[in-house]
Amino acid sequence: MGSGPWSLLTRYGLAAVLTALAILASLLLAPHWNPRHLLLPFYPAVMLSAWFGGFGPGLLTTLLSALAMDYFWLPPTFAFGMQEPGDLIGFVLFLGVGLLVSALNARLLRARRHAEAAAAELRREVDERRKAEEAAAKLAKLAEELESSVERYRHHFKRHLAGVFRAQRDGRIVECSDAFARLLGAGSSAEVLALNAKELFLDPAGWRELVAVLAPGVVISNQELTWQRSDRMPLSVLVNAREAEGLVECLAIDITDRERAEEAERQTTRLRTIADLTAAAAHEINGPLATVLTNLALLRLDGEPAARLDKALEAARRIQDTLDRMTRTDSGIAPTGRGIPARPESKS
Repeated sequence: MGSGPWSLLTRYGLAAVLTALAILASLLLAPHWNPRHLLLPFYPAVMLSAWFGGFGPGLLTTLLSALAMDYFWLPPTFAFGMQEPGDLIGFVLFLGVGLLVSALNARLLRARRHAEAAAAELRREVDERRKAEEAAAKLAKLAEELESSVERYRHHFKRHLAGVFRAQRDGRIVECSDAFARLLGAGSSAEVLALNAKELFLDPAGWRELVAVLAPGVVISNQELTWQRSDRMPLSVLVNAREAEGLVECLAIDITDRERAEEAERQTTRLRTIADLTAAAAHEINGPLATVLTNLALLRLDGEPAARLDKALEAARRIQDTLDRMTRTDSGIAPTGRGIPARPESKS
């Protein structure tokens, strides 16, 4: 039963109502029953009050019932008090039985409450254990998934085509992939772990500058750096770096061949430009030069001094040969000597 004020009022009110019903039943049955039987309705009233209300309501019903019996049925009737010793013994016996019944029911109620509390506690413990088992199962599954993720990450770390390494901020390398060892030209990862990240840079200050930029949440993406291999040969790399768990994580891609190809393409482009300019210049000069050669030849035929004209013609031919070689560099076409007239024979 509850312990609030309304519950208390309900229990004692029930005790009063049951006493009143027992008195009413005895008054109704009085003309038809033996006076000894008129006490019988009060026993159920005491038992019910003690069962539903506990010791206090059962005791109240007992006292009220005893007073009602003394007033209505024990001589002198309609007055309190007893004349016969037998009535007093019966009165005391009724009080004793009522008190015993109330005490037993109260103890039974306490045992029932304890049993209900124990059952509730057991249900709570079962629920907590079930929740703990479910949580343990989830943690076990999470741990298994985490272990699987770590293995996948480690496999990816080892098999990644790009070089990956992790180092402390002072440069001590704590872990690296096989691809990173190959990128540096090292025989194994153990050789790389013996190095300091500062030794990768041509200038050791490069590592300090890289680390100074990094902070939690900061990522360096696609930064081109120049390192050196184990054989001290320069190495161009494209680096992505971040800080995680107090370590610097770097992913490096060798772009040395790409830079060589780009430099060769730049050289080819410059040579092609020079060849185009040379061809254009040769074309622009060749036309006027042919005109000069033709005019010199005509002047020689007209009787100009032969020695002076021969020198001028020879110089013009040397210029045209140079232009033909420049043109051949670009187009691969053999010189044709166009615009150079055949040396005429002098008239005799």
